[in-house]
Amino acid sequence: MICQLRTYQVRPGAMDEFVALFRDHLLPVREAYGYTILGAWNDPEENTFVWVVGHEAPDGWDAAEKAYYDAPERAAMPANPTDFLESVQTQMVQPV
Repeated sequence: MICQLRTYQVRPGAMDEFVALFRDHLLPVREAYGYTILGAWNDPEENTFVWVVGHEAPDGWDAAEKAYYDAPERAAMPANPTDFLESVQTQMVQPV
């Protein structure tokens, strides 16, 4: 499984709305496209949200991401997750 650590700086005051979007919309769409969410955490005092997502990605990570980002279900979300974010950091990680 290929895994990615994603760290978001959430706009001040937007954490509750972002977490609801993540939980109710983003997670189901990711899972429908073969992703496994390995964990998600937030620090509301620092407006930081961190999660780890994995995918078997038989055609590679980029192909899995393209399928997800091009998905009609993602386009149908009530908001774009990035609208709530000030910054995004991603890095590929490996289980130990």
